[in-house]
Amino acid sequence: MLKQRIITALVLLPLAMALLFYPELKTFSLILIPIFGIIAWEWSRLLQTNSVVKTLFIVLVLAAIGGIYYWLTQREFFDYPVIPANWTEVHPFKLLVVSVMAWVVAFVLILLYPRAGRVWLRGPWLRALFGLVFLVAAWLAIVLIRSSDIAQNHYYGGWLLLLMFVVIWGADIGAYAFGKAMGKHKLAPVVSPNKTWEGAIGGLFTATVFSTVAAYFIGLSFSLAWFVLLAVILVVVSVIGDLFESMLKRQAGIKDSSQILPGHGGLLDRLDSTLSVAPFFIVALLIFKHGLSLSL
Repeated sequence: MLKQRIITALVLLPLAMALLFYPELKTFSLILIPIFGIIAWEWSRLLQTNSVVKTLFIVLVLAAIGGIYYWLTQREFFDYPVIPANWTEVHPFKLLVVSVMAWVVAFVLILLYPRAGRVWLRGPWLRALFGLVFLVAAWLAIVLIRSSDIAQNHYYGGWLLLLMFVVIWGADIGAYAFGKAMGKHKLAPVVSPNKTWEGAIGGLFTATVFSTVAAYFIGLSFSLAWFVLLAVILVVVSVIGDLFESMLKRQAGIKDSSQILPGHGGLLDRLDSTLSVAPFFIVALLIFKHGLSLSL
């Protein structure tokens, strides 16, 4: 299993790096759509329903992403990628704030599981609604992060995305290492029995240190001190994303979202934290740049 994981990682890592940095923004956005189609298919397996509803869910996710892609194209965003200062008043961008709020609700459901979780998650519709919001918002967030200051520096948005992944990977690596060495107190035993408080704290430490060092060398357009606070928030959000998928898999009675990645499970298993972190990250970047004026 470990050998499979290493081989898969070695194959995927250079492909991921190439995707982050080299395609033009429009091409990058298009490449992401089939990737999110696969994630939508994996999420549909968590719905515990018939094939018609699963197919409808996948179609809705792709239609929503396609609709936003068309909207961005019509407004020449890919040619002149500028996010307006009143971004919270523009409908597609409002989805980012909705997603952040939905992740707060997801966190509450994790805390209440299984007492209220089984009531809220009975039937496919609530899980489908969460999936629709989370997947579409994550696609939009990743595209917007990649577009950051792209007119001045084609690679800056790619570095920001890599920085986001350093936060997520640092949290995962630290949680595994500290949990293995010192883990005694269960973090969420009903949802994910292997996670411990020691691992979570270790992951918070390693992710914050690694990402702060990376941010220093990247050169951010805002204060490094603010990023340290942001990194802490993003680590917590990454854990929530991981736990939420674990809760849905436990509810559905499956171990992995799919077997598409040998040794790793599915894309959703690898990117569950990305779904939660990306909207928080871009919202933070937009707040740093433009401020926040809620008008939902």
